[in-house]
Amino acid sequence: MTEATPAASRPRRFRDGPHLPALVVTLIVSVIAALFAGAYAWAMGDPQPHDVPIGLVSDSRPAAGFAADLESRTGTTFVVHRYQTESDAEAAIRDQEVYGALVEQPDGTARLYVSSASGASVARLLESDAPRLAESIGRPVTVIDAHPLAPKDPNGLVLFYMSLAAVIIGFVGAIQTRVNAAKLTLAGELFWDVARSVLGGFVIAFTVGPLLDILPLPFLPVWGVLSLTMLIAGATYSFWRVLIGARWAMLPTWIVFVLISNPSSGGAVAPELLPPFYQFMGRWLPTGATVRAVRDLTYFPDDLHAEPYIVLAVWLVASLGLFVAVRLFRYGPGAPGEILHTWRSIARKDGQDAAVASGATAS
Repeated sequence: MTEATPAASRPRRFRDGPHLPALVVTLIVSVIAALFAGAYAWAMGDPQPHDVPIGLVSDSRPAAGFAADLESRTGTTFVVHRYQTESDAEAAIRDQEVYGALVEQPDGTARLYVSSASGASVARLLESDAPRLAESIGRPVTVIDAHPLAPKDPNGLVLFYMSLAAVIIGFVGAIQTRVNAAKLTLAGELFWDVARSVLGGFVIAFTVGPLLDILPLPFLPVWGVLSLTMLIAGATYSFWRVLIGARWAMLPTWIVFVLISNPSSGGAVAPELLPPFYQFMGRWLPTGATVRAVRDLTYFPDDLHAEPYIVLAVWLVASLGLFVAVRLFRYGPGAPGEILHTWRSIARKDGQDAAVASGATAS
């Protein structure tokens, strides 16, 4: 009997000791690693262009025939927008309605406008097809890059790296602040979240812009966008931390930002080259909004779009609002200590009140 006691107690010691949490963390990290590799490989491993918007200025060539001609040679589907003048086509490229445009000239030549700043991968696709396009239409084609990338960023990836840095450092900074300054009040947490985001956005923009001169960034607005992104990422983690606890908060944060938002952003490859799920999600998540906002500010300053700023504003209000509401509910405005309320305690209290009311009615 005495010999069986240690063996019987082993499962209990494993369950109550440090090894079970270590096993859980190991399994979760392994699953996340697989999802991380799979998500990025699926989204960007073999980009397939589809429904690429392109402009056409021609008095004789029908849009449907031009699209079919392009598709037969490239294997890519195109959505052709017809414009009346060359200026209209250039304006559409500038407004990022189309990635390029074929403009037939009165002298029997043609110009193929591309825009590397809008999507380097699509611009390369169109440029590589220019010789075959010239044979097809029977006109010499001159390729013009209407919005070239910066010389130090020929692949157009720096904007993506900047946004990625803002997101990752945003929630990692929030994690480290909560771990190393656990006694902050709610006001203290918000102050340091803002301070960390403002400083982080500054150093990212300053490093890529004035310090290394990689991109011709408009420093102040880009600084603001990156700071906003960092604050959103940190607030999202903080919300999950007070809602489900520090042990699990990283999981939904990682899924939202790293597995979905970052690969769907359109920063590494154009949205039209992504799978439909990522192409749709990229418009409504913070990393995609940040990439579009910083791209507009850098390469299209006269044609800014409101949508990425609206997306970031909604995320900021939602993430900060939910964090503050749940933080006040569970811990109050002071430093985190004993939990004031839980969802279970509310349900229990409602049940007790209902029982009391029922007893009073019966009596």
